[in-house]
Amino acid sequence: MPIHIIRLRGPWECAPAEGEAENRVRYTRRFGLPTNLTPNDRVWVVVESTACDGAASLNDKPLGEIVSDLKFIEFDVTDHLLPRNILRLDIGLPQNELCTEQPTAAIFGEVRLEIRS
Repeated sequence: MPIHIIRLRGPWECAPAEGEAENRVRYTRRFGLPTNLTPNDRVWVVVESTACDGAASLNDKPLGEIVSDLKFIEFDVTDHLLPRNILRLDIGLPQNELCTEQPTAAIFGEVRLEIRS
């Protein structure tokens, strides 16, 4: 089963999460619809090395919870994809972390799309 990987590197937009506690922030990353998808392909968002609890959404549709201390967490987003997409990760920052365009490993590791046939 071949996997095609698209890394969602920076820049990420970072802002305080609306209506949330002071240490909650929203990381936002825009991306286009992957090309050459076949009817058998499934597209997954994979977030590595989550150090903070939170939630993920794609195009304002909740994907699920982000649980700290996992090696990775993944969400099947195939049915939520649009020509232009907005991935949001609402997370609680650890103390002494700043909201930046490139999250540090203290927040989360690599974020990627995996196209699985």
